[in-house]
Amino acid sequence: MKYFCIILGAAFFIFGLLFACGKIHTHLQLWKHMSVEEKEKIKIHSLCLNIGEVIMLNGIIFLLRGIFSEGSSGWFTITIVAWMIVAGFDVWFISKSKKYINR
Repeated sequence: MKYFCIILGAAFFIFGLLFACGKIHTHLQLWKHMSVEEKEKIKIHSLCLNIGEVIMLNGIIFLLRGIFSEGSSGWFTITIVAWMIVAGFDVWFISKSKKYINR
């Protein structure tokens, strides 16, 4: 077992879960300094759910790496690279989609 990966995975998973539930975004400096008009333009619950799921996925990958550490460096590297590609695509989708904009 790799305890560092387990601790990091648990932290990512919990943070992602809290973010998905809408408990974390209010503590972000950018959100605090955003005007009310800008905040009303964003479907924050949908956006938080999306971002929280991506963070939780990263946590699951780290948890699995910590639990199944025997000979797992190859699949861990591949899954982290795949996660980075998925996360990058998700950021691109968020920026281009009108799904997270209130009309």
